[in-house]
Amino acid sequence: MNLFNKIPENFFSILSSKNKNIYGVALVALYDCLTIYRNKIRKADYIDLLKGRIDKDLETFDVSVEGDVDDDIIFQPTLQSKINLVFRRLVDTGWIVVDVDFKTGVEYVLVPSYSVALLKIIYEFVDSSSTRYVSNVHSTYIELKNADEEQPEYMYKALNDAMARTKDLSLQMTTLDHSIRVFQNQLSTIFTPNDVLKQHFDIAREDVLDPLYHPLKTTDSIILYSEPINIILKRWMITPSVLEKIAEQAKVEQPEATLEELQSQIIDKINYIRDTYSRLSLEMNEIDKTRAAYTKASAEKVIYLNNSDKSIKGKLETIFLAVAKAEAGERYEKGQSYPSIIRDITNSVTLFRQCYFDADSLQKPIHRSERVETAPLTIEEEGESNDFSSIIGEEDLMFTDDKVLDFMDEAFGDNDKVMVSELDIKNINDFIYLILGTVKSNDYNSFYSIDYQKTIDQFVNEKFSMPNYTFERRETKNV
Repeated sequence: MNLFNKIPENFFSILSSKNKNIYGVALVALYDCLTIYRNKIRKADYIDLLKGRIDKDLETFDVSVEGDVDDDIIFQPTLQSKINLVFRRLVDTGWIVVDVDFKTGVEYVLVPSYSVALLKIIYEFVDSSSTRYVSNVHSTYIELKNADEEQPEYMYKALNDAMARTKDLSLQMTTLDHSIRVFQNQLSTIFTPNDVLKQHFDIAREDVLDPLYHPLKTTDSIILYSEPINIILKRWMITPSVLEKIAEQAKVEQPEATLEELQSQIIDKINYIRDTYSRLSLEMNEIDKTRAAYTKASAEKVIYLNNSDKSIKGKLETIFLAVAKAEAGERYEKGQSYPSIIRDITNSVTLFRQCYFDADSLQKPIHRSERVETAPLTIEEEGESNDFSSIIGEEDLMFTDDKVLDFMDEAFGDNDKVMVSELDIKNINDFIYLILGTVKSNDYNSFYSIDYQKTIDQFVNEKFSMPNYTFERRETKNV
């Protein structure tokens, strides 16, 4: 079906006009009205909210580009007339519909379904706090596990939910991969260090890396849960009685299909989920490489721009040299005194005294202290500076396989079982040892394993949030 068979033809015109920023605020305010007033959005309430949101921005509102407008509004625009014009444009373009209660004469704002869908998308783009990661991997494992062990009557439902979540997970991974590569591609169009840092920390990190990449590497790890999910689904597929039971549950929704046809559909769904998780595990490794390449490219871009921008650096060096000579009482070659340069700097640059806040700053009595003059730091000779590669090497030596196993052995003590909630995780190093110890549980030479059959709760101590796994010694499980 044609898109414009569902929405008005000039629906998107306000988002491409010269006043698009004001219309953007108006649409966000309209979405807020939907959540506040729900079914009864009075026009007066929306106008009042809109007036408070775009009061200052209306000074830049260009009435002349709004098409058929009265001359009075063009030559003598007022705040109220501009607000009414914005509202009328929302009506003309089909974003809202005005309904009148003939008993009371009150005008209400109605929002069509297509507007609600697009308003939600716009609101999510504007409100960064609305970005939330959907836990597809862990939720899939928990629901399949519960259906397998405690609620077999919901096996078909759990399989369908796992199918839907797997498709969503695949789309999330694709979005993550494309987004990181887009950020890396955009580095070629950025020409200032601050813009590179803004893209990396304010956009890439807050919008993509923290909400998507971080969960997929920690609490919703594909590597961690793919194998338990695969074990459950494989058992369902190769066990005739289980496959027949799921087919009987499916027949309630598809009574016209035969059991053989339903079993074939179920096997196709199971194979799709297993194959997708196998593929996504490999894709996650590629995304790790892409993210590392983007981070490295961002750092190199900042270094390059800082070193190549000689114009500002040269001017600052000239100013500092002039100030130094003025302090020494010298005079400019052409007869101009250096104090005049200092006076020009004072008149054009606002300088502030540097102060510090600490834990006692807001408590009385206030203790003031002056800057202490100390000897300048020595400049390290080339070759004495801290080498980044040596730092990485020290980290590798800190978290070796033997040290990880020593940490887990100390955590077990004399016990055959230990839960994460029983461990004393005091600092970031202990937290890293726990993560590495969890990963190494799948190694053949590891003396312990994770019991995935037990309920996995989330354990939160004062600093860290961790899945409350149960570790068991392999000797105990083989007895």
